[in-house]
Amino acid sequence: MTSHSCCCSSVTVRTTRDSDPLMPPTVRGIPRARTFNGLAYVPRLPPTAYTLLLPMMTEQEPGGLVAATHEEFAAGLAMERGMISRAMPHLVAARLVTVIRRGRFQLHPMIAAFNDPRDQQRAIKATPDDMRLDLGDFEDEYERRFQLHLDEKARKAEARAKGNVTPINRRSHLKPVG
Repeated sequence: MTSHSCCCSSVTVRTTRDSDPLMPPTVRGIPRARTFNGLAYVPRLPPTAYTLLLPMMTEQEPGGLVAATHEEFAAGLAMERGMISRAMPHLVAARLVTVIRRGRFQLHPMIAAFNDPRDQQRAIKATPDDMRLDLGDFEDEYERRFQLHLDEKARKAEARAKGNVTPINRRSHLKPVG
């Protein structure tokens, strides 16, 4: 039996190593599922990225889906929308968040909340190796991916400066008068 304590509580963990080395430890006699601490693989991020990540983790649906726009994040965090827009690429480069579409984000399975730990384990096993946080050097991968983002951003700015930008055609919400 091992006793672990945290800043405000202690948990006694009984291990069943004597009977089966593959069995997970128990907490107060109840078997505990093997879980992953995805936050152990979070690289050094700017403070605003952490400020954005934590509310995303608390507002997520089971499985890690977060439904909120940059404007909603900004209002909820009392930040400017531009700060959210500058923080999000850091979370994406760190592979902690995937942008599905405007207002829909998916947290990485290693940091997402699930109703059942087995669902989390299945989601992590289904994650491609290049998206796994626990394979390779996550700091180097974050820096590489963020540099790619900066290079793409610079390339687009240069194209805009040269006038080599294809205009975006937006559909009008006005109906033709007839």
